[in-house]
Amino acid sequence: MIDKYEIKKINNKDVMYIYINIDYDFSIAEFNKKRKRIEKYIEDFIKNNKIAFQGNIVNIIISGVFIGSILLNTHPNKLNTYDINNNSKYISNEVIKRVTDNSAIEKIIDSKMEEEKQILNENSNTTKKDDSITKKSTNTKNNKSNKTIKKSNIKVTTNNNTKKSNTKVTTNNNTKKSTTTDMTVKKEVDNNTYINLSRKGTVQKIELEEYIIGVVSAEMPAAFNIEALKAQAIISRTYALKAKSKGKTLSDNESNQSYKSNDELKRIWGSNYNTYYNKIKKAVNETNGMYLTYKGNYIEAVFHSTSNGKTENSVNVWGNSYPYLVSVESKYDDLNSSFTKTKKISYGELSKMLGFTISSETSFNIINKTSGGRVNRVTIEDKEYTGVKIRNILGLRSADFDIKKEEDGITFTTRGYGHGVGLSQYGANGYAKNGWNYKKILFHYYPGVTLKNL
Repeated sequence: MIDKYEIKKINNKDVMYIYINIDYDFSIAEFNKKRKRIEKYIEDFIKNNKIAFQGNIVNIIISGVFIGSILLNTHPNKLNTYDINNNSKYISNEVIKRVTDNSAIEKIIDSKMEEEKQILNENSNTTKKDDSITKKSTNTKNNKSNKTIKKSNIKVTTNNNTKKSNTKVTTNNNTKKSTTTDMTVKKEVDNNTYINLSRKGTVQKIELEEYIIGVVSAEMPAAFNIEALKAQAIISRTYALKAKSKGKTLSDNESNQSYKSNDELKRIWGSNYNTYYNKIKKAVNETNGMYLTYKGNYIEAVFHSTSNGKTENSVNVWGNSYPYLVSVESKYDDLNSSFTKTKKISYGELSKMLGFTISSETSFNIINKTSGGRVNRVTIEDKEYTGVKIRNILGLRSADFDIKKEEDGITFTTRGYGHGVGLSQYGANGYAKNGWNYKKILFHYYPGVTLKNL
């Protein structure tokens, strides 16, 4: 169930991130229903793996989407101490306590966004960033149009240098270290470039172009036009090179970039394996070594599954501006069969999610929208939220949503899928079908960037 975990320092305190991969949409409402089982599972996971965790906040990310947080009870009077590796560190043997107070949940979410803002500040010499740009953005899974992309939602750039006692490192004597430092591309890297990839507790070195084949296969439907696949290859390579320049180890799930091995692809694609693999390999080979920069720095290579007809300004999602992450037209997203979706949430479920009583008498008002056509501010009674926060709390596919009050609940109608920043995969495929090559697609979705080659 748990794909990986990592522990980060936030304000000098340990915060654990648990990444769980589930091959279907998992809503916050479902998380609340199964919370006790999830809490017990995580408690056992921490104890059985003897994890030296000195904090009490545990953030849950399911299939790349931040679902919620729980608190580990670490009150000294309630500790049933547990020795970790024969040293003086202890963790609680109490059951993980549920966070029922909405203000506490909001503080945790705000803390998470602030932490991601700090990570993004480190990533840029010119501008500051925030949120689940952690990679990635939300992302499209193999041939499943309704899977979200990077990254966050956000493709969230994470640091996977967490040490595990049983971690095995596979080395290659031919590995050559990148001569780039931080984000600045100061010196060209040779084509014999390797990426550190963490899979199931083992860190292996994998050749860059081989890695990109596995990423594109996992991130974009192989049935897409080859020019869209080429654009995705360059975005994925940019993301990998930037991570490498900062000394980061990538994982193989949506907290970074998804990745599938050949054996996994054979199981997924079946009889189409040779056709799809050769098509994606061709797209990667024909863009070999290409990556995107802005003023000499690797760009924030974020993307999403489906826009709403326009991409979004990064400042409206993460609070930070990038000259190349601005709202642009994206014509063909509505060709995605999952472009418009409805989700009905009962008033009882809404009350649990928002932390106060919601009924048919409760006022819901969209105050205004962003330049990208997504909800900017919304009020619920006397409380005001951003559209992004409501999307995250309610588990909506997009921040472009309408609200329809009914007798037994509220129906939310969303357009698009993902955070909306950077390249839209379905939009790129539409442009490619209409004659655009990969360069025109990339320069459209990331205005002002430069295409370079290793």
